[in-house]
Amino acid sequence: MTHPAPQPSGPAPVIVETAPLSPGQERLIDAEFLRPDGGWPSLGEETRLRPIDTAAIRIDGPLDHDALQRAISALVQRQHALRTRLHRLPDGTAVQLVAAHLPDAVTSSSLPAGTVVTPDVLAAQAPPPHVDPRTDPLFRAHLVRLGAERHVLLLQIHHFVSDGWSIGVLYRDLSALYNAARAGRPAQLPPLPRSFAALSRDMHRERRSPLAEAGLAYWRRRLSPPRPRLAFTDENAAPYTGLRRVDVTPVRVPPAVVDALRASARTGHQRGPVAGPFLAALALVLHHQSAATDIRIGMMISNRARPEAEHLIGYFVNTAVIRLGLHPGQTAAELVGAANAAVSEALEHQALPIQDVAAALSRHEAADGTPLYQVTVALNAMRTGSLTLDGADCRDLDPDRPGPRDAPTSIEQRWVLEEQHRGLVGTLTCQSAAFGPPRVRMCLDNLDRAMRGVAVSHRTLAEIIASFQPDPRPEVGP
Repeated sequence: MTHPAPQPSGPAPVIVETAPLSPGQERLIDAEFLRPDGGWPSLGEETRLRPIDTAAIRIDGPLDHDALQRAISALVQRQHALRTRLHRLPDGTAVQLVAAHLPDAVTSSSLPAGTVVTPDVLAAQAPPPHVDPRTDPLFRAHLVRLGAERHVLLLQIHHFVSDGWSIGVLYRDLSALYNAARAGRPAQLPPLPRSFAALSRDMHRERRSPLAEAGLAYWRRRLSPPRPRLAFTDENAAPYTGLRRVDVTPVRVPPAVVDALRASARTGHQRGPVAGPFLAALALVLHHQSAATDIRIGMMISNRARPEAEHLIGYFVNTAVIRLGLHPGQTAAELVGAANAAVSEALEHQALPIQDVAAALSRHEAADGTPLYQVTVALNAMRTGSLTLDGADCRDLDPDRPGPRDAPTSIEQRWVLEEQHRGLVGTLTCQSAAFGPPRVRMCLDNLDRAMRGVAVSHRTLAEIIASFQPDPRPEVGP
Protein backbone atom coordinates (compact mmCIF):
# COMPACT_ATOMS: atom_id res chain seq x y z
CA MET A 1 0.00 0.00 0.00
CA THR A 2 1.27 3.47 -0.87
CA HIS A 3 1.32 6.00 1.93
CA PRO A 4 0.84 9.67 0.97
CA ALA A 5 3.58 12.14 1.69
CA PRO A 6 3.11 13.82 5.08
CA GLN A 7 1.27 17.11 5.04
CA PRO A 8 1.90 19.97 7.47
CA SER A 9 -0.38 20.04 10.47
CA GLY A 10 -0.70 22.21 13.54
CA PRO A 11 0.77 25.70 13.56
CA ALA A 12 2.21 27.24 10.41
CA PRO A 13 5.92 26.55 9.87
CA VAL A 14 8.40 29.07 11.26
CA ILE A 15 9.79 31.16 8.39
CA VAL A 16 13.53 31.84 8.59
CA GLU A 17 14.11 33.55 5.23
CA THR A 18 12.11 35.52 2.67
CA ALA A 19 13.34 36.45 -0.80
CA PRO A 20 12.11 37.50 -4.23
CA LEU A 21 11.61 34.72 -6.73
CA SER A 22 14.66 33.85 -8.78
CA PRO A 23 14.24 34.80 -12.46
CA GLY A 24 13.71 31.13 -13.28
CA GLN A 25 11.02 30.76 -10.64
CA GLU A 26 9.40 33.93 -11.94
CA ARG A 27 9.19 32.47 -15.47
CA LEU A 28 7.79 29.19 -14.16
CA ILE A 29 5.06 30.83 -12.08
CA ASP A 30 4.08 33.27 -14.84
CA ALA A 31 3.96 30.57 -17.54
CA GLU A 32 2.40 27.67 -15.66
CA PHE A 33 0.94 28.53 -12.27
CA LEU A 34 -0.96 31.77 -12.77
CA ARG A 35 -4.25 31.77 -14.63
CA PRO A 36 -4.07 32.84 -18.29
CA ASP A 37 -5.46 36.24 -17.22
CA GLY A 38 -2.59 36.66 -14.73
CA GLY A 39 -4.70 35.99 -11.65
CA TRP A 40 -3.68 33.68 -8.83
CA PRO A 41 -5.52 30.35 -8.57
CA SER A 42 -7.40 29.67 -5.39
CA LEU A 43 -6.19 26.94 -3.07
CA GLY A 44 -7.16 23.56 -4.46
CA GLU A 45 -7.75 24.93 -7.97
CA GLU A 46 -6.18 22.88 -10.76
CA THR A 47 -3.34 24.70 -12.50
CA ARG A 48 -1.14 24.11 -15.55
CA LEU A 49 1.96 23.69 -13.37
CA ARG A 50 4.09 20.75 -14.47
CA PRO A 51 3.96 17.80 -12.06
CA ILE A 52 6.80 17.11 -9.68
CA ASP A 53 9.78 15.33 -11.28
CA THR A 54 10.52 11.81 -10.08
CA ALA A 55 13.91 10.10 -10.12
CA ALA A 56 13.90 6.34 -9.55
CA ILE A 57 17.00 4.56 -8.23
CA ARG A 58 17.17 0.77 -8.05
CA ILE A 59 19.12 -0.29 -4.91
CA ASP A 60 20.37 -3.89 -4.71
CA GLY A 61 22.06 -4.92 -1.49
CA PRO A 62 21.65 -4.13 2.20
CA LEU A 63 19.98 -0.79 2.86
CA ASP A 64 20.14 0.94 6.24
CA HIS A 65 16.67 2.47 6.54
CA ASP A 66 17.55 4.52 9.60
CA ALA A 67 20.64 5.94 7.89
CA LEU A 68 18.52 6.82 4.86
CA GLN A 69 16.01 8.71 6.99
CA ARG A 70 18.78 10.59 8.80
CA ALA A 71 20.40 11.43 5.46
CA ILE A 72 17.14 12.78 4.04
CA SER A 73 16.58 14.90 7.16
CA ALA A 74 20.13 16.25 6.98
CA LEU A 75 19.74 16.99 3.27
CA VAL A 76 16.56 19.01 3.84
CA GLN A 77 18.28 20.98 6.60
CA ARG A 78 21.42 21.58 4.51
CA GLN A 79 19.66 22.71 1.32
CA HIS A 80 17.32 25.60 2.10
CA ALA A 81 15.59 25.30 -1.28
CA LEU A 82 14.06 21.99 -0.13
CA ARG A 83 12.27 23.92 2.63
CA THR A 84 10.97 26.61 0.29
CA ARG A 85 7.42 27.44 -0.74
CA LEU A 86 5.68 30.05 -2.85
CA HIS A 87 3.83 32.88 -1.12
CA ARG A 88 1.83 35.90 -2.25
CA LEU A 89 2.24 39.14 -0.33
CA PRO A 90 -0.79 41.42 0.25
CA ASP A 91 0.37 43.70 -2.59
CA GLY A 92 0.33 40.73 -5.00
CA THR A 93 4.11 40.21 -5.12
CA ALA A 94 5.24 36.59 -5.32
CA VAL A 95 8.06 35.61 -2.94
CA GLN A 96 9.73 32.46 -1.70
CA LEU A 97 9.56 31.55 1.96
CA VAL A 98 12.09 29.25 3.64
CA ALA A 99 10.76 27.34 6.63
CA ALA A 100 12.87 26.25 9.60
CA HIS A 101 11.49 22.73 9.22
CA LEU A 102 9.26 20.86 6.80
CA PRO A 103 8.16 17.22 6.76
CA ASP A 104 11.04 14.99 5.71
CA ALA A 105 9.84 11.50 6.57
CA VAL A 106 10.70 8.80 4.03
CA THR A 107 7.36 7.21 3.14
CA SER A 108 7.31 3.60 2.01
CA SER A 109 5.37 0.83 0.34
CA SER A 110 5.98 -2.80 -0.62
CA LEU A 111 5.50 -4.86 -3.75
CA PRO A 112 5.45 -8.65 -4.03
CA ALA A 113 8.78 -10.31 -4.75
CA GLY A 114 9.32 -10.77 -8.46
CA THR A 115 7.25 -7.73 -9.47
CA VAL A 116 8.41 -6.39 -12.83
CA VAL A 117 9.25 -2.74 -12.21
CA THR A 118 7.80 -0.64 -15.03
CA PRO A 119 7.08 3.09 -15.28
CA ASP A 120 3.39 2.35 -14.63
CA VAL A 121 4.23 0.35 -11.51
CA LEU A 122 6.46 3.13 -10.18
CA ALA A 123 3.85 5.77 -10.97
CA ALA A 124 1.30 3.83 -8.89
CA GLN A 125 3.70 3.71 -5.92
CA ALA A 126 4.89 7.32 -5.99
CA PRO A 127 3.09 10.07 -4.10
CA PRO A 128 0.73 12.10 -6.34
CA PRO A 129 2.79 14.13 -8.84
CA HIS A 130 0.67 17.29 -8.89
CA VAL A 131 1.55 19.78 -6.16
CA ASP A 132 0.70 23.31 -5.11
CA PRO A 133 3.95 25.18 -4.37
CA ARG A 134 2.14 27.28 -1.75
CA THR A 135 1.17 24.38 0.49
CA ASP A 136 2.82 21.09 -0.54
CA PRO A 137 6.34 19.84 0.18
CA LEU A 138 8.41 20.29 -2.99
CA PHE A 139 10.85 17.50 -2.10
CA ARG A 140 9.73 14.01 -1.11
CA ALA A 141 11.35 10.59 -0.74
CA HIS A 142 9.46 7.32 -1.08
CA LEU A 143 11.01 3.85 -0.70
CA VAL A 144 9.50 0.86 -2.51
CA ARG A 145 10.47 -2.49 -0.97
CA LEU A 146 10.84 -5.35 -3.47
CA GLY A 147 12.63 -7.75 -1.15
CA ALA A 148 14.97 -7.88 1.84
CA GLU A 149 17.80 -6.39 -0.20
CA ARG A 150 15.96 -4.99 -3.23
CA HIS A 151 14.44 -1.51 -3.20
CA VAL A 152 13.56 1.38 -5.47
CA LEU A 153 14.03 4.86 -4.04
CA LEU A 154 11.77 7.51 -5.57
CA LEU A 155 13.07 11.04 -5.14
CA GLN A 156 10.62 13.77 -6.10
CA ILE A 157 11.66 17.40 -6.47
CA HIS A 158 9.81 20.22 -8.20
CA HIS A 159 11.20 22.66 -10.77
CA PHE A 160 10.20 25.54 -8.51
CA VAL A 161 13.21 24.66 -6.32
CA SER A 162 15.40 22.62 -8.67
CA ASP A 163 17.05 22.53 -12.10
CA GLY A 164 19.14 19.97 -13.97
CA TRP A 165 22.36 20.92 -12.16
CA SER A 166 20.54 20.52 -8.83
CA ILE A 167 19.93 16.83 -9.42
CA GLY A 168 23.67 16.20 -9.52
CA VAL A 169 24.05 18.14 -6.27
CA LEU A 170 21.19 16.20 -4.68
CA TYR A 171 22.73 12.83 -5.62
CA ARG A 172 26.17 13.84 -4.33
CA ASP A 173 24.87 15.27 -1.04
CA LEU A 174 22.49 12.41 -0.32
CA SER A 175 25.19 9.81 -1.03
CA ALA A 176 27.68 11.51 1.30
CA LEU A 177 25.09 12.00 4.05
CA TYR A 178 23.88 8.38 3.90
CA ASN A 179 27.38 6.92 3.93
CA ALA A 180 28.35 9.16 6.86
CA ALA A 181 25.19 8.27 8.81
CA ARG A 182 25.82 4.57 8.17
CA ALA A 183 29.42 4.87 9.39
CA GLY A 184 28.57 7.12 12.34
CA ARG A 185 30.77 10.02 11.21
CA PRO A 186 30.22 13.58 9.92
CA ALA A 187 29.68 13.94 6.18
CA GLN A 188 32.52 15.51 4.21
CA LEU A 189 30.61 18.06 2.13
CA PRO A 190 31.60 21.56 1.01
CA PRO A 191 30.18 24.37 3.15
CA LEU A 192 27.26 26.41 1.86
CA PRO A 193 28.09 30.02 2.77
CA ARG A 194 24.86 31.39 1.28
CA SER A 195 21.41 30.02 0.55
CA PHE A 196 19.48 29.86 -2.71
CA ALA A 197 17.15 32.55 -1.34
CA ALA A 198 20.11 34.85 -0.66
CA LEU A 199 21.39 34.42 -4.20
CA SER A 200 17.87 35.04 -5.51
CA ARG A 201 18.01 38.44 -3.81
CA ASP A 202 21.34 39.10 -5.56
CA MET A 203 19.88 38.14 -8.94
CA HIS A 204 16.91 40.44 -8.31
CA ARG A 205 19.18 43.42 -7.60
CA GLU A 206 21.51 42.71 -10.52
CA ARG A 207 18.67 43.03 -13.04
CA ARG A 208 18.96 46.81 -12.60
CA SER A 209 22.77 47.03 -12.60
CA PRO A 210 25.21 48.42 -15.21
CA LEU A 211 26.24 44.83 -15.91
CA ALA A 212 22.66 44.05 -16.90
CA GLU A 213 22.61 47.03 -19.27
CA ALA A 214 25.81 45.77 -20.92
CA GLY A 215 24.25 42.32 -21.30
CA LEU A 216 21.13 43.81 -22.80
CA ALA A 217 23.20 45.74 -25.36
CA TYR A 218 24.84 42.47 -26.41
CA TRP A 219 21.51 40.66 -26.86
CA ARG A 220 20.05 43.56 -28.84
CA ARG A 221 22.95 43.28 -31.28
CA ARG A 222 22.74 39.49 -31.39
CA LEU A 223 18.97 39.27 -31.82
CA SER A 224 18.24 42.36 -33.88
CA PRO A 225 15.51 41.85 -36.52
CA PRO A 226 14.56 40.30 -38.75
CA ARG A 227 13.70 37.15 -36.80
CA PRO A 228 11.55 35.01 -39.10
CA ARG A 229 9.48 32.23 -37.57
CA LEU A 230 10.51 28.62 -38.18
CA ALA A 231 7.63 27.18 -40.24
CA PHE A 232 7.31 23.53 -39.28
CA THR A 233 3.91 23.13 -40.96
CA ASP A 234 2.02 24.72 -43.84
CA GLU A 235 -0.36 26.34 -41.36
CA ASN A 236 0.15 29.30 -39.10
CA ALA A 237 0.79 28.40 -35.46
CA ALA A 238 -2.42 28.24 -33.45
CA PRO A 239 -2.74 30.84 -30.69
CA TYR A 240 -1.33 29.56 -27.42
CA THR A 241 -4.07 29.15 -24.83
CA GLY A 242 -2.06 27.67 -21.96
CA LEU A 243 -1.89 23.95 -22.82
CA ARG A 244 -0.84 22.06 -25.93
CA ARG A 245 -0.79 18.39 -26.85
CA VAL A 246 2.77 17.07 -26.97
CA ASP A 247 4.49 13.72 -27.49
CA VAL A 248 7.55 12.61 -25.50
CA THR A 249 10.07 10.34 -27.27
CA PRO A 250 13.22 8.78 -25.75
CA VAL A 251 16.53 9.92 -27.28
CA ARG A 252 19.89 8.16 -27.07
CA VAL A 253 23.09 9.40 -28.74
CA PRO A 254 25.78 6.67 -28.70
CA PRO A 255 29.17 7.37 -27.08
CA ALA A 256 30.98 7.06 -30.42
CA VAL A 257 28.90 9.88 -31.91
CA VAL A 258 29.42 12.08 -28.84
CA ASP A 259 33.16 11.43 -29.03
CA ALA A 260 33.14 12.49 -32.68
CA LEU A 261 31.26 15.70 -31.78
CA ARG A 262 33.80 16.50 -29.09
CA ALA A 263 36.66 15.88 -31.49
CA SER A 264 35.08 18.27 -34.01
CA ALA A 265 35.27 21.04 -31.39
CA ARG A 266 38.91 20.31 -30.60
CA THR A 267 41.11 23.27 -29.66
CA GLY A 268 44.77 22.38 -29.68
CA HIS A 269 45.08 18.97 -28.04
CA GLN A 270 41.90 19.36 -25.96
CA ARG A 271 38.53 18.04 -26.97
CA GLY A 272 35.89 20.73 -26.85
CA PRO A 273 32.47 20.68 -25.17
CA VAL A 274 29.65 18.90 -26.93
CA ALA A 275 27.14 21.80 -26.90
CA GLY A 276 28.45 23.68 -29.96
CA PRO A 277 28.68 20.69 -32.33
CA PHE A 278 25.31 19.34 -31.14
CA LEU A 279 23.61 22.69 -31.75
CA ALA A 280 25.25 22.91 -35.18
CA ALA A 281 23.84 19.49 -36.09
CA LEU A 282 20.39 20.37 -34.73
CA ALA A 283 20.40 23.63 -36.73
CA LEU A 284 20.80 21.59 -39.91
CA VAL A 285 17.82 19.42 -38.96
CA LEU A 286 15.71 22.48 -38.19
CA HIS A 287 16.69 23.99 -41.55
CA HIS A 288 15.66 20.76 -43.25
CA GLN A 289 12.29 20.81 -41.45
CA SER A 290 11.49 24.49 -42.02
CA ALA A 291 13.67 25.72 -44.94
CA ALA A 292 14.81 28.58 -42.66
CA THR A 293 18.41 29.76 -42.87
CA ASP A 294 18.20 31.94 -39.74
CA ILE A 295 18.07 29.37 -36.93
CA ARG A 296 17.50 30.35 -33.29
CA ILE A 297 17.65 27.78 -30.50
CA GLY A 298 16.95 28.46 -26.83
CA MET A 299 19.84 26.86 -24.93
CA MET A 300 19.21 26.22 -21.27
CA ILE A 301 22.22 27.38 -19.25
CA SER A 302 23.08 26.72 -15.62
CA ASN A 303 23.52 30.43 -14.70
CA ARG A 304 25.86 29.40 -11.88
CA ALA A 305 28.83 31.68 -12.53
CA ARG A 306 28.79 32.67 -8.85
CA PRO A 307 31.11 30.36 -6.87
CA GLU A 308 28.53 30.14 -4.04
CA ALA A 309 26.00 28.58 -6.44
CA GLU A 310 28.01 25.49 -7.37
CA HIS A 311 26.89 23.31 -4.47
CA LEU A 312 23.33 24.62 -4.06
CA ILE A 313 20.03 23.06 -5.00
CA GLY A 314 17.82 25.73 -6.57
CA TYR A 315 16.23 26.98 -9.77
CA PHE A 316 19.00 29.11 -11.28
CA VAL A 317 18.61 28.07 -14.92
CA ASN A 318 18.26 30.70 -17.65
CA THR A 319 17.78 30.53 -21.43
CA ALA A 320 20.21 31.98 -23.98
CA VAL A 321 19.37 32.29 -27.66
CA ILE A 322 21.89 30.64 -30.00
CA ARG A 323 21.49 32.22 -33.44
CA LEU A 324 23.13 30.57 -36.45
CA GLY A 325 23.02 31.57 -40.10
CA LEU A 326 23.29 28.74 -42.64
CA HIS A 327 24.31 28.68 -46.30
CA PRO A 328 25.02 25.62 -48.47
CA GLY A 329 28.70 26.36 -49.09
CA GLN A 330 29.62 26.50 -45.39
CA THR A 331 31.81 23.70 -44.15
CA ALA A 332 31.07 21.69 -41.05
CA ALA A 333 34.12 23.24 -39.40
CA GLU A 334 32.81 26.75 -40.08
CA LEU A 335 29.36 25.96 -38.70
CA VAL A 336 30.75 24.25 -35.60
CA GLY A 337 33.10 27.21 -35.08
CA ALA A 338 30.18 29.63 -35.29
CA ALA A 339 28.16 27.51 -32.85
CA ASN A 340 31.07 27.28 -30.41
CA ALA A 341 31.51 31.06 -30.54
CA ALA A 342 27.77 31.64 -30.01
CA VAL A 343 27.75 29.31 -26.98
CA SER A 344 30.85 30.97 -25.52
CA GLU A 345 29.35 34.45 -25.88
CA ALA A 346 26.04 33.28 -24.45
CA LEU A 347 27.81 31.97 -21.36
CA GLU A 348 29.56 35.33 -20.94
CA HIS A 349 26.15 37.04 -20.97
CA GLN A 350 24.12 34.37 -19.22
CA ALA A 351 23.05 36.35 -16.15
CA LEU A 352 20.41 38.58 -17.81
CA PRO A 353 17.05 36.77 -17.54
CA ILE A 354 15.56 35.86 -20.90
CA GLN A 355 12.23 37.50 -19.96
CA ASP A 356 14.08 40.80 -19.48
CA VAL A 357 15.69 40.41 -22.91
CA ALA A 358 12.32 39.69 -24.53
CA ALA A 359 10.65 42.64 -22.79
CA ALA A 360 13.41 45.05 -23.80
CA LEU A 361 13.36 43.90 -27.42
CA SER A 362 9.58 44.30 -27.61
CA ARG A 363 9.88 47.87 -26.27
CA HIS A 364 12.54 48.90 -28.78
CA GLU A 365 11.30 47.07 -31.86
CA ALA A 366 8.06 46.68 -33.77
CA ALA A 367 6.63 43.64 -32.01
CA ASP A 368 5.29 41.21 -34.61
CA GLY A 369 4.62 38.30 -32.28
CA THR A 370 7.56 36.25 -33.55
CA PRO A 371 9.07 34.31 -30.62
CA LEU A 372 12.76 34.59 -29.82
CA TYR A 373 12.99 30.80 -30.22
CA GLN A 374 10.71 27.85 -30.88
CA VAL A 375 13.12 25.05 -29.99
CA THR A 376 14.98 24.55 -26.69
CA VAL A 377 17.93 22.35 -25.76
CA ALA A 378 19.10 21.37 -22.28
CA LEU A 379 22.43 19.51 -22.10
CA ASN A 380 23.11 18.56 -18.48
CA ALA A 381 26.69 17.52 -17.78
CA MET A 382 26.57 17.92 -13.98
CA ARG A 383 25.04 14.55 -13.15
CA THR A 384 27.50 11.79 -14.04
CA GLY A 385 26.03 8.80 -12.21
CA SER A 386 23.51 7.49 -9.75
CA LEU A 387 23.64 7.44 -5.97
CA THR A 388 26.71 5.82 -4.44
CA LEU A 389 25.54 4.10 -1.26
CA ASP A 390 28.11 2.02 0.61
CA GLY A 391 27.37 -1.70 0.52
CA ALA A 392 24.74 -1.44 -2.24
CA ASP A 393 24.62 -1.28 -6.02
CA CYS A 394 22.60 1.68 -7.33
CA ARG A 395 21.43 2.38 -10.84
CA ASP A 396 18.95 4.83 -12.29
CA LEU A 397 15.65 3.67 -13.72
CA ASP A 398 13.53 5.72 -16.08
CA PRO A 399 10.21 6.42 -14.32
CA ASP A 400 8.88 8.58 -17.15
CA ARG A 401 6.44 7.15 -19.64
CA PRO A 402 6.87 8.31 -23.22
CA GLY A 403 3.81 9.22 -25.22
CA PRO A 404 1.23 11.98 -25.54
CA ARG A 405 0.21 14.41 -22.82
CA ASP A 406 -0.97 17.99 -22.34
CA ALA A 407 1.75 20.44 -21.35
CA PRO A 408 1.94 24.18 -20.61
CA THR A 409 4.29 25.08 -23.45
CA SER A 410 4.38 26.99 -26.71
CA ILE A 411 7.75 25.42 -27.63
CA GLU A 412 7.74 23.30 -30.81
CA GLN A 413 10.62 21.00 -29.81
CA ARG A 414 12.21 20.53 -26.40
CA TRP A 415 15.41 18.46 -26.19
CA VAL A 416 16.53 17.41 -22.69
CA LEU A 417 19.72 15.34 -22.65
CA GLU A 418 22.14 14.18 -19.96
CA GLU A 419 25.66 12.87 -20.36
CA GLN A 420 25.74 9.27 -19.19
CA HIS A 421 28.75 7.00 -19.74
CA ARG A 422 30.00 9.42 -22.40
CA GLY A 423 26.75 9.19 -24.39
CA LEU A 424 23.69 11.43 -24.31
CA VAL A 425 20.39 10.13 -22.98
CA GLY A 426 17.11 11.99 -22.64
CA THR A 427 13.89 12.96 -24.35
CA LEU A 428 12.49 14.94 -27.25
CA THR A 429 9.14 16.61 -26.59
CA CYS A 430 7.35 17.78 -29.74
CA GLN A 431 4.02 19.45 -30.36
CA SER A 432 1.73 16.74 -31.67
CA ALA A 433 0.06 18.96 -34.28
CA ALA A 434 3.36 19.46 -36.13
CA PHE A 435 5.30 16.30 -35.29
CA GLY A 436 3.56 12.96 -35.56
CA PRO A 437 5.48 9.70 -34.91
CA PRO A 438 6.80 9.31 -38.51
CA ARG A 439 8.19 12.83 -38.51
CA VAL A 440 9.77 12.40 -35.07
CA ARG A 441 11.48 9.17 -36.21
CA MET A 442 12.76 10.98 -39.30
CA CYS A 443 13.95 13.87 -37.13
CA LEU A 444 16.01 11.54 -34.93
CA ASP A 445 17.43 9.71 -37.95
CA ASN A 446 18.43 12.99 -39.59
CA LEU A 447 19.94 14.27 -36.36
CA ASP A 448 22.16 11.19 -36.28
CA ARG A 449 23.23 11.89 -39.86
CA ALA A 450 23.81 15.56 -39.05
CA MET A 451 25.95 14.78 -35.99
CA ARG A 452 28.10 12.38 -37.98
CA GLY A 453 28.27 14.94 -40.79
CA VAL A 454 29.41 17.93 -38.73
CA ALA A 455 32.17 15.76 -37.23
CA VAL A 456 33.83 15.72 -40.69
CA SER A 457 35.31 19.20 -40.89
CA HIS A 458 35.60 19.55 -44.70
CA ARG A 459 32.05 18.46 -45.58
CA THR A 460 29.76 21.25 -46.76
CA LEU A 461 26.32 21.80 -45.32
CA ALA A 462 24.80 21.00 -48.73
CA GLU A 463 26.54 17.61 -48.69
CA ILE A 464 25.37 16.82 -45.17
CA ILE A 465 21.76 17.83 -45.86
CA ALA A 466 21.76 15.78 -49.08
CA SER A 467 22.22 12.68 -46.90
CA PHE A 468 19.01 13.37 -44.94
CA GLN A 469 15.79 11.42 -45.29
CA PRO A 470 12.95 13.54 -46.77
CA ASP A 471 11.07 15.38 -44.04
CA PRO A 472 7.37 14.39 -44.08
CA ARG A 473 5.41 17.57 -43.38
CA PRO A 474 2.23 16.94 -41.40
CA GLU A 475 -1.09 16.77 -43.15
CA VAL A 476 -3.12 19.94 -42.76
CA GLY A 477 -6.82 20.32 -42.50
CA PRO A 478 -9.06 21.76 -45.23
